[in-house]
Amino acid sequence: MNRRQDIALGALGVLLAFGACEAIGRAGVVRRGYLPPASEVLARAVELAADRTFLDGVAVTLRAWALGLALASAIAIPLGLLLGSVPVIDEAVRAVIEFLRPLPSVALIPLVSLLLGSGTGTEVALITYASVWPILFNTVHGLSETDPVAKDTLRAFGFGRLAVLLHVELPATAPFIAAGLRISAATALILAIATELLSGFGQGLGIFIAQAQLATDGTRDVLAGVVWAGVLGLVINGVLVRLERLAFPWTAGRRGRNGSGGVRRGGLAVAWWGGGGGAGRDGLGGAGWEGPGGAGRGGADGARRDGSAPARRDGSGDRRSESGGGAGAGGTGADGAAADGTRASGTAAGEALP
Repeated sequence: MNRRQDIALGALGVLLAFGACEAIGRAGVVRRGYLPPASEVLARAVELAADRTFLDGVAVTLRAWALGLALASAIAIPLGLLLGSVPVIDEAVRAVIEFLRPLPSVALIPLVSLLLGSGTGTEVALITYASVWPILFNTVHGLSETDPVAKDTLRAFGFGRLAVLLHVELPATAPFIAAGLRISAATALILAIATELLSGFGQGLGIFIAQAQLATDGTRDVLAGVVWAGVLGLVINGVLVRLERLAFPWTAGRRGRNGSGGVRRGGLAVAWWGGGGGAGRDGLGGAGWEGPGGAGRGGADGARRDGSAPARRDGSGDRRSESGGGAGAGGTGADGAAADGTRASGTAAGEALP
């Protein structure tokens, strides 16, 4: 299924949902005062786009959302790298984290309001608290999924702990961090609106919905505000997904429906996590992050198991590794064919040939 078909199916789903709501609203199944037709709600949502006061409130909500998400990222990413790199610290604070994580942020509104007062500070604090957890746990999980072959290769060449973190672990963890950030972005938007809605102070999209709920015949405004919240969430998610695909084209989501890998980075095929070592449609093995070994976890390595290098794309035959060969890519290059058919020299990290 290609991109156009995905878009067409998504649009079809939206039209079906819109038609169902329109039909229910006009059929009188539910009183019109409780559930107006979808066309009226949509028309009101479009009218709000020209309301300067409403747009100022939306800007306030988005500002609190951005501040809370940025603060959560600044806390969660370094903390996740620390916990994932130092098991002793992870075990020491695990009980505290597991105690705090299930606490609902909205339940903390009265306490935080007493400590910080009413205003943006309370909203940002609650957003930060709720948004920390997806980023934190994804960062820790990403570190645990880092390819040990790549780390051992750098250590074998004399790289220290910090170099391994910067050149192997952090690039490998970055897609997981991006996924956690995308989840936290939705959570942050929910908390921003919910905090405004439940606290009843300040300005924002949640305040607009709360005030409309108290007005006579305010259901249409309430639903129009909900439509705006949904559109904001959809746009934010779409932007983050697009940025994630541009920044990390080698992740599983971009691997292709035929399961092929081998997206090049700096002339080397990048290994997929959980699949073959960057093996593409032509079966070529893949080197890892900017050179470190990228042997697959359960698939083909950069070189064949008999120590010979994979055949080039131009059909030339096998060649023995010049450095001893072995299952896996070299520490500074790929002992196999690159995506363009050229052979990259490097020191093998696998077993030496007898």
